[in-house]
Amino acid sequence: MEEFNQIKRKLDEMSVPELYEYVKKKYPENDELSLGPKKLIIRKVLNFERNRLNELEDAGCKG
Repeated sequence: MEEFNQIKRKLDEMSVPELYEYVKKKYPENDELSLGPKKLIIRKVLNFERNRLNELEDAGCKG
């Protein structure tokens, strides 16, 4: 959970152009993450990271 708080703080501190560039570089395969208002972009990024973490945990439990 602390990881998500750190990510959220980092994203909150960015300007809109910085946030857009960060998301485009970090998640090039997910164009939809960079679309919308700043709060929505942050929420989408956090949800994406949470889902990715859950998938890794599920794979670890099954493997």
